[in-house]
Amino acid sequence: MNPDELLAEYRRLYERGLISADEFERQVGRLSSELRVQRLEAEGIGSILRLDPAAIVKIVTSQVFWVVLVLALMPLILAAIGLPSAQGMTLYFAFLWFFLFLRLFRLDVYGSYPWDYGLVGALVVMPGLALVLPLMRYLLSPFYRLIEVPFISARWVGFVFGVGVTEELTKLIPVLVVVLLANRGGRRLGLQAIILLGIASGLAFAGFENILYSKWFGAKLWGVTFTRPDVVLSRLLMTPFLHSLWAGLTAFAVGLSVAGKRLTVGRLWRIAGPALGLSAFLHGSYDAFSFLPLLAVLVGGVSYFLLVLAVIVAKTWEGGGVGFLNDRVV
Repeated sequence: MNPDELLAEYRRLYERGLISADEFERQVGRLSSELRVQRLEAEGIGSILRLDPAAIVKIVTSQVFWVVLVLALMPLILAAIGLPSAQGMTLYFAFLWFFLFLRLFRLDVYGSYPWDYGLVGALVVMPGLALVLPLMRYLLSPFYRLIEVPFISARWVGFVFGVGVTEELTKLIPVLVVVLLANRGGRRLGLQAIILLGIASGLAFAGFENILYSKWFGAKLWGVTFTRPDVVLSRLLMTPFLHSLWAGLTAFAVGLSVAGKRLTVGRLWRIAGPALGLSAFLHGSYDAFSFLPLLAVLVGGVSYFLLVLAVIVAKTWEGGGVGFLNDRVV
């Protein structure tokens, strides 16, 4: 009796109640495997890898398929539109980290639309980097001058109160704008959605900051040669990740400021102000001590831990689970 006949016989036995459902499923699986092996032997690989219309539709309508494809081909896409490779790769890693955070944290972006995150990025690049950052640097210029002095304690103050405060505030303002626009439009963004807005803001800032720095890849800045492979890779890989951590942490506090109540300046300052200070402290400390790898790793690890803690609180606040912590990556 061949496998097809056996399969028909087991179906007849199951329909008569002579074998259990579990036994029927086990036998169907075993016989199906035998049939596939027979077809492979007789017809070759074409019998297995068929252009099944149902499978084609399932693939081309899969979000996972398109996200992975676009991320994989983005360097070629950016090169095709004429963007220089150094600048294109900064945007590539920003997009990559965005989808990694979205996928790994399994964020519930309740109340948000996809264009909210694009709007945050646009606000970072245009008014943020073009107006807010230069203005804040001008106002805090005494602190900025400290980053060039030979004493590490003075440089740390400069990086925290100069670089840290200005850049974290620049990333925060677009998040506030989008949250306020959503509220005026009758939408209430969820806490997790606001965290993702912060992540998007940090990634946009890092991507375009690196584009601005790319003109220095052949020169020296603060005594560091930007053509060194370790410097280039550090900027491409690390800065999008770290900027998104600090911006996401501050955005979390903004979300708490609007949770269930009308946003006021006093409430925002009381709740989000300390988070902004913490992000600036972590940011400035990383920059000041980046020449000490172990200390830089410690600051980066603490920053990541705090963002994960914020995600846990946001999920718990909104009645969700924290099962993402139990996911196996490998």
